[in-house]
Amino acid sequence: MKIKRNRVILTMILLGVVMTLFSAALNTMSYRKLQADTVVHSGVLNTTSAVRKMNYALSFGKPINKFYGLTDIMEGIAALSTDIIGVEVTDSKRERVEAIGDIDEPVRRTTPDEEYVIRSDGLYAFVDFDGGEMILKFDKESVEAATREYLEYIARVSLAVMLTVIIAAFASCFILGGEELTVKRMRITAIVILVASQCLLGTFSMMKVSSAFDTSLDKIAIMTARSVENDINEVINKGVDYDEFTGLEEYLEDLSLNIPEISSMEIMTEAGSDGDENKCINIDVQNKDGINLNCNYSIDYINRKKINNAIDIIILILIAIFMSLETIKFLTNHIEYRDSRREKELYIPGFRLFVFAEGIAFALDSGFFSVFSNKMFDAMNLPESMSFLGGMPNTMFSVAVLIGLFGCGTLINRFGMKKTLIAGIVAGILGYILCAFSPNLPFLIVSRFIFGFCDGIIVNAIRLYAASQKNQEMHNRLLVEYMAAINLGVCCGVVIGGLIADVASYAVVFLVGAAIGCLCLFLIFIAHFPEKQENEKGISFFEAVKELRIPQVSIFMIFVVIPLYMASLFVEYTFPLFGDEMNFSNSMVAGLLMANFMIIAYLTDPISEWVTKRMRTRPAMFLYMLFQTLSIGLFVLTSSIWAAILAIIFTSLWDCFGMVVIDSGLDHVEGTVTEQSTLLQMVFGKIAIGIGPIAITSRLNKGAANATGIIVVALVIGLVVYGAAILYFKSKDNRAKEVADNENTK
Repeated sequence: MKIKRNRVILTMILLGVVMTLFSAALNTMSYRKLQADTVVHSGVLNTTSAVRKMNYALSFGKPINKFYGLTDIMEGIAALSTDIIGVEVTDSKRERVEAIGDIDEPVRRTTPDEEYVIRSDGLYAFVDFDGGEMILKFDKESVEAATREYLEYIARVSLAVMLTVIIAAFASCFILGGEELTVKRMRITAIVILVASQCLLGTFSMMKVSSAFDTSLDKIAIMTARSVENDINEVINKGVDYDEFTGLEEYLEDLSLNIPEISSMEIMTEAGSDGDENKCINIDVQNKDGINLNCNYSIDYINRKKINNAIDIIILILIAIFMSLETIKFLTNHIEYRDSRREKELYIPGFRLFVFAEGIAFALDSGFFSVFSNKMFDAMNLPESMSFLGGMPNTMFSVAVLIGLFGCGTLINRFGMKKTLIAGIVAGILGYILCAFSPNLPFLIVSRFIFGFCDGIIVNAIRLYAASQKNQEMHNRLLVEYMAAINLGVCCGVVIGGLIADVASYAVVFLVGAAIGCLCLFLIFIAHFPEKQENEKGISFFEAVKELRIPQVSIFMIFVVIPLYMASLFVEYTFPLFGDEMNFSNSMVAGLLMANFMIIAYLTDPISEWVTKRMRTRPAMFLYMLFQTLSIGLFVLTSSIWAAILAIIFTSLWDCFGMVVIDSGLDHVEGTVTEQSTLLQMVFGKIAIGIGPIAITSRLNKGAANATGIIVVALVIGLVVYGAAILYFKSKDNRAKEVADNENTK
């Protein structure tokens, strides 16, 4: 099939413009977060000396509300930076002791690790001291000004990229093509042009971010110098001459320990030259001229931060590329499919686009929801013994998924596929809206329960629809399109959601998800799902339960399915909690989770094919459990960042063949029906996912890595029992075979 040249050019130009604008928007959000981090971090440095003084005074037993000179200390902090417009001090009960400046509304952190929050009226940063907490309110104008400057820069770059796309589109069609181009030629050309344009835009964005990071280092050094200057002059005002100072080196060494960007500081009487590894700042010491502070940067820390920044940009480039590829695939598939399409047949390009959009919409909160629900728990100030409540939103989500699973077949049979999917999407939209406005944990639990129907209905409805296809080729195609589109959609959704959470709030993420969910409603009609299906039968749960009377089925469900589904919680539940402990940004956590979905999306087909051709089901299942145990166990034992990242990668690789093998885990057992076994597997899997968060959060006070140990324990027990069962039933089968052979010989 061929397409006219002018239409190809117009299509590529439109795609280039849309994707460039989309990528620019993502990069702008990322840059705004970098600027907010810089303002807060450099401003918090002003409190270092103040916190030291307050801790020293409070060490004698004086309560914070009786601390003499507290107002002077707070005013001194505010005077050091024009960005600080208010300072508040609270006691250990988080009640206000004193406040200065524009900080009328009380704003409190929801967890001890929360560094700052962004509100409409400013940035609020939190600093701990022995007797309570200090809250700094920063003016957002410097952040907004830097963001506006970046917008101007990225607009110029985007314009240049768009012009490049236009030139490349004309060149590829006029120079290398004729009056018409084939669909394959159009697809390849569009992919090359769009991928190259996104890489070009990402490169310029990375250069700007690197320059902004270097500027932030200098700002931190300057703020540190002002803090040192203030401390020295305060001592001089008490009657001590500068030449009589003692312990100045120890003071600078102690101060540098609290500033990760600076490895050491030294006072110099001669101005040094600024370089890549240091910055020399003149400080105004009373009655003394020519005093300079030389700040030596921590190169290792700075390199790690630059790598992190580069990873953030690369992730955003990948997201834009994924979006471009899916759009191109939709358009070219549409062109190929339109002539052979039947009126009442599912529209495959629309189906894939719907699944991709649904994956984005309902995975936006995957990278942070476990953290968010535990913050809700912390805000209730309940005793630690009730920490399991932090996992209840996830548990109720799983309960709703189970209910949706049981009723899905009946809904399709009675109302048809289209109306069933609409009901699922509406449940997701409503659940997201309620999550956005949840004032407390109980409300969030109810909201998540409603949201659970979305997953319970949509995922299972599509699986049932694929299973209902009499044409095996159509059945396989639907499953392949579904797995590829859903995993790529989740890749994009989890990163976009994490980025929005960093620059805005969790509530905004939920509202954006609801908006994309509304788009999914429209795409249901584009996909042309059937209105009514008379031949579908509801799933019989009671028939499936009868299979549990077979010992091999019971062992498989309890000691294989439950541990392995609990193991799946490591990626989407405990890893975000661990990332929160390590002070990872939401976008960084989301980026690492994206690696999981990418591996599964692209490697499931080749890896599962290789394993299933070379291994039988039972040994493959045993190895799957063993590999999962070793991967997650390494993380639990070491509690290290690198072990966590390796566990993410390895568990994804094992899932590529394990999730395929587990579906056929009972095929060798007589008396089982595949459909009923699959239903039991889904039920027991959801039970595991429902119990898992409660079991993990009940141990969360020991750290996310230790809390994950409950998963390893479940895997080890399952591994031992399943291994013993394999040997026992294999031995039993061999004996039965020997008896049968002996009878035949007689």
